[in-house]
Amino acid sequence: MINKIFNLVTIDDGKTDSDAIREVFAQMLAGRIKSDLMLVNYYEEVPVSYASSVVGVEDDCIEMAVHEHQALIMKHEKSTLIKSSHFQNGLGVHCYANYVNVAKKTVILNNFAYAQIRAERREAVRVKVRDNVPVTFASEEMKVEGSIVDISGIGVSMQCGMVPPLCAGQPGQLIFTLAGTSVVVPGSFVRANQQGGEAGSVCTFQMKPDRRNDGFISQFIYQRQVEIVRELKDGVAVP
Repeated sequence: MINKIFNLVTIDDGKTDSDAIREVFAQMLAGRIKSDLMLVNYYEEVPVSYASSVVGVEDDCIEMAVHEHQALIMKHEKSTLIKSSHFQNGLGVHCYANYVNVAKKTVILNNFAYAQIRAERREAVRVKVRDNVPVTFASEEMKVEGSIVDISGIGVSMQCGMVPPLCAGQPGQLIFTLAGTSVVVPGSFVRANQQGGEAGSVCTFQMKPDRRNDGFISQFIYQRQVEIVRELKDGVAVP
């Protein structure tokens, strides 16, 4: 299965790359270069990202001071992605969380490798929709009905039946309801991915909401982010 969030990248070899990454952390700890580390995790495709700082370097492990929310999700996922302008070729870094203490906001990381963070290519934050939210794409030729899989401020994916006979760029209207508010926005068909078996297909559409509907969608996305942080707090043992 292709990882939608990142791809591992080898510049020289595994050990050489790992040594170069740890050297960046050592230089930051010594104050020789500016500390600009940002950790990022994706929980149900929602980014959780905060600044962090190196507080210790020992052998293959790096100790970092992190935000409480970042520690919560790292305790859940056992890994994280790191961004810094000092990494080679504009790449990020993937690593594993060997130790996480949420109460002390401290983590110990190891197994460093360069990574291309694919999710950062997205133009907008996208969140999965858990509830069954019906959605219709209506064009002059036909209607496509299904339920929302995920949504951003500029696009929506829906689970539907067979791949619809639509052409890329075909215009229409997307009609759905979020948190009790009816939303009707102009949109266009992007693509459909066949799921196989009886799963049907997932169709992706671009949206161009007006200011009113953009506000509703943005509020929904923000509320999902708040819910995710709350779930992490409730579901992860501390420390």
